[in-house]
Amino acid sequence: MANIYYCNRLFPNSNLRSEDEQIIESMIERVKNKKNSEIKTIAEENFTSQSSISRLAKRAGFNNYKELIFFLKTEFSIVEKKQETPLPFVQTLQDWDVIDHYFEKAFESKKIYLFGEGFCQFLVDYTYRKLLLKKVYAIDLEGVEISLVSDETPHTLIIFSQSGENKRGLIKMKECKNYGGNVIAITATKNSSYAKQSDLSFIVDRENTGVDYENQTLNYFFGNTLNLMEFLIHRYT
Repeated sequence: MANIYYCNRLFPNSNLRSEDEQIIESMIERVKNKKNSEIKTIAEENFTSQSSISRLAKRAGFNNYKELIFFLKTEFSIVEKKQETPLPFVQTLQDWDVIDHYFEKAFESKKIYLFGEGFCQFLVDYTYRKLLLKKVYAIDLEGVEISLVSDETPHTLIIFSQSGENKRGLIKMKECKNYGGNVIAITATKNSSYAKQSDLSFIVDRENTGVDYENQTLNYFFGNTLNLMEFLIHRYT
């Protein structure tokens, strides 16, 4: 029952069969241990065919096996992250002296961009209003190109995305860096483009590890992110 419940959380919109659970567990173990996870190997290990594994991937909600294994590698690849003591629901690769450097620079210069779309827009709105109370006037980049508002000096972009793959967000990150700025990314997804291309990133726990970027199931990412922003704004202002 534990594994079934676990897989239901991992793939909330799936049509998995009971016999799929053991195969998925074997795939996860291979990913965690950085072993060969090619479809042929998975099929042989589970005494089934490659076509059966392909059908399993579709039942899990993916177009093909490559999409499924990429998702599992994103979720379960072992990356040494430093657990933030004050915030047990947040992880980051950076030490506090590095984190302090980026935020002190941002708040001292008071040159801050904010960006997030969809459900992340209210994270931008909240952060914007909270910063106003601290006399920090950030710029919301919703529908705005940085080139139109830039004074051609470096700014810090604080950007929110649960998936870490928002296309417009990636463009904003590139634009910010073109002017010598820094990017602080807040996402729920390890190994995402946001995490890789930012100068500083926070991985915020969303509880449900499934592919549910439409936010239809239990999701702590947005609440946890609000708490993270409260902590950071308090610490640096």
